[in-house]
Amino acid sequence: MTTMPFQLTSLFFIAITVLAVWITFLLRRKASASIGSIFMLTTVVAVWAAAYLLHVINERVITADLLQSINYLCLTSAASGQLLFAFSYTNRTRWLTPITYFFLLLEPTLTQALFWVEPSQSVLFDPQTRIWEQVNIIYNSHLLAASVFLLVDTFLNKPSLLFLRAWTIPIGAILPLAGNMLIFILRGETEDHIYLAFFSYALAIAGFSYGKFNSNLVEITPLTRDIVVESMDDGWMVVDDQDKIIDMNAAVERMIGASREKLYGMPVNHLLSDWPKVQQSSEGIREMEMRRPVKTQGGWQYLNIRISQLTGGKNSQFGHLFVWRDVTGRKLADDARQRARDELFVLLNAISSLASRSMNLEDFLSESSYQVIYSFNSQAVAVFLTEEKDGTRQGLSLKSHFGFSPEHVNTINRKTVASNLHEWLISNEESRPLILDGRNEDGNPPLGPAAIGFNYVALIPLVIYTEHENNILGCLCLGRNKDAAYSQDEVIRLTTIANQIATLIDSNRRRQFAIALGERQRLLRDLHDSVSQKLYGLLALTEAAQAGIEAGSTIAPLDVLTRIGENARQAVKEMRLFLYEMQPTDLKDGLVPSLQHRIAAVEGRADIRARMISDENIQLDKESEIALYYIAQEALNNILRHAHARNVSVSVKQTRKNVILEIVDDGQGFDIKKLDDSGLGLRSMRERAAQVNGKFKITSKPGAGTKVLVSVARKG
Repeated sequence: MTTMPFQLTSLFFIAITVLAVWITFLLRRKASASIGSIFMLTTVVAVWAAAYLLHVINERVITADLLQSINYLCLTSAASGQLLFAFSYTNRTRWLTPITYFFLLLEPTLTQALFWVEPSQSVLFDPQTRIWEQVNIIYNSHLLAASVFLLVDTFLNKPSLLFLRAWTIPIGAILPLAGNMLIFILRGETEDHIYLAFFSYALAIAGFSYGKFNSNLVEITPLTRDIVVESMDDGWMVVDDQDKIIDMNAAVERMIGASREKLYGMPVNHLLSDWPKVQQSSEGIREMEMRRPVKTQGGWQYLNIRISQLTGGKNSQFGHLFVWRDVTGRKLADDARQRARDELFVLLNAISSLASRSMNLEDFLSESSYQVIYSFNSQAVAVFLTEEKDGTRQGLSLKSHFGFSPEHVNTINRKTVASNLHEWLISNEESRPLILDGRNEDGNPPLGPAAIGFNYVALIPLVIYTEHENNILGCLCLGRNKDAAYSQDEVIRLTTIANQIATLIDSNRRRQFAIALGERQRLLRDLHDSVSQKLYGLLALTEAAQAGIEAGSTIAPLDVLTRIGENARQAVKEMRLFLYEMQPTDLKDGLVPSLQHRIAAVEGRADIRARMISDENIQLDKESEIALYYIAQEALNNILRHAHARNVSVSVKQTRKNVILEIVDDGQGFDIKKLDDSGLGLRSMRERAAQVNGKFKITSKPGAGTKVLVSVARKG
C-alpha cells in the first residue's frame, strides 16, 4: 500500500490535531450531541492521519497489513460519525436505539474479524479481486447517503436563510459521499484513491465546524415541523374524510395506550364514542372531554380533545385534525383546590355557627380551636389576645389552648412569650404569617418550635382590616409534629380562618360592650322609675306626716306607718331584683338550678312564698335553656313589680316530646284584651319562645292571678 508524502501527512496530522483540541475546548464550555459527533469524526481522522504518519516513519511499527486494517476501520467509523452528526443536528437522536448502535458496530467488527483470519483474508481482501473493499465502500456509501438525506431534508423544510448561512454543512456532507463513489470508480486504477476519502472527510469536518459555529446562524440546531410534532407532549391525530384514523404521533399512542399500526384505518368513533354527536351538532362543537381508567395507576386519566377541519383548495374538506392534551394533572389539581375551598367554606360556616351558639368568648375560642386543629393536621393550638385597658389594647395574654403538655402550657403562658409575640405583631406591618422550622431555627423567632415540643409552628396574626388602619387583636399559634411543614395553600386558608375568627371576636366585643351599655342604661332607667319613685314616696309621706304634726293636724300614725312600710318593702324588692340582674347569668349548671338560684336570691328575700317543682333529667339544648330562663325571669320580674302576689309557683315538667315551663301567681291579675303586647315584656317573651320554635301562652283575669305557659321540644 502506498502512502502520502511525509511532509503533507505531517501537516495534515497537525491541523487535524489542532481542530480536535479546539472542539474539545468547545465541548467543555457547551456540550451537545452535534459537537460530540464532530469531535468523534475529528478524532477518527486524526487517528487515521497518525497511522499513516507512523507508517511513513517506521513500517515495522505500522505494517502494511495493520495500516490496511486501520484504513477499513477509520473509513467505516468516519461514515458512522457523519451519520451520528446528522442524527444530532436534525434532532433525531431518539432514533439512536441500541439496535441502531448494534448495526453500526456490526460491519466494522465483522471486517476486522475477516481481515485477520485465514482463508477469508486471502479470498476477500485479495488485491486483484478487492471483494470486501467493494462491500465496505457500498456500506459506507449507504451511511453517508443517509446522513446527506437527513441534512438536505431538514434544510428543504426550513427557510432559505438557514441554508445561506449554514450551506457548508450539507456541502460538507456530500463531499465524503462523492469521495466514496470516486473510490469505487477508481479502484484498481491507482493505489492513491484512498486519499480522496481521507481529504473529503477533512473537508466535511471543516464544513460542519464552520456551519455549526457560524455567528450569523438563527438556529444552531434546526427544528423542523415533523420533529416538533413527533416530540410534542400534546397528541396529534389525523382523520380522513371517511372518519378513519390515518396518522398520529407518539403522544397519542402514550395517551390511549395503543400503537399507530393498531389504530391505522380504524373508524374514529371506535375511539371516541361522542364523535357522531360532534358531526351532527349544529353549533359545530370543536372540543370534548374524555375520561378513561388507568389500570397501572388505579385512577382516571382526563383528556381534552380539540378538533379542527383540514381543508384544501376551494375550501374542500379532506379530514380533521385532533389535538389531544392530557389534563389529568390540572384536573386533579383543580379538584384538590375545589375540595380545599369546600372544606374552607364548611369550616368558616362552622366557626360562624359556633360564634352564635357559644355562651362566652372562652367557649367560642375552645370550640374554634378544635375545628382548626383537626382541619389542618396539627397537634396543638393556642390563641393569644390583646388586653384592653382604659379603652386601649395593651399586650397579649393566653386565652385558649389545646394539645399542649402541662410543661409546654407553662412555657406558652410566660410573660416573655406573650411579650415576644406582641413585639412581632407590632413590627409585622403587613401582618404576614410566619412558619417556623424547629429543626432549622435561624435568628431569634418570637416562639421557638423546639421550646414547645413541635417540629413546625405557624403564627397567624388575628387582624381586623379597616379602611384607615389594621387593628391587631392577637395571634393564632399552631404546632405540628409531622415531617411536612405548613404548605403555602394551608397558610392561605389559615389566614382566611384567622381573619374570620378575628372578625367574630371583634363583633363579640362590640356586642358585649353594646349590651353592657344598654343594660346599664336600662338599670338606670328602671332604678329611676321604680326604686327612686318608691324612695321619693317614702320621703313625701314622711315630710307630709311631719308637716301635719307641726301644724297640729290630726294624723293616724298607724295608717302613715303602714303606707311607709309598704313603699319600703317594695323598694327593697326592687333593689334586690336590680342587684340580682347586675350579676352575670351563668347557665352552665342547667335551667332548673339557675331558676332555683334566682328564686332563692330574689323572691325568697322579698316576702313572697315561692316554690320550685321540676322533673329530673330535663333534656334541653342550650338555646332552649337560655330562652326558657329569660322567659321565666321576665315573668318573675313582672310578678315582683306589678302583681302584688303572695305566692308564686314555678314548675318544669318533661313529657315524651316536650319540656313545659309553667309560672303561676296569686296576684291582682289583669285584663289581657286591654293590654298592649308591648306591655309587661310580653313581646320579649313571645319572641324568645318563637326563636326556639316553642309555644307561648298567658292567661290572667283581674283579681285572679296570672299563669304563663311555655312549651319547647326536648333535646333529640
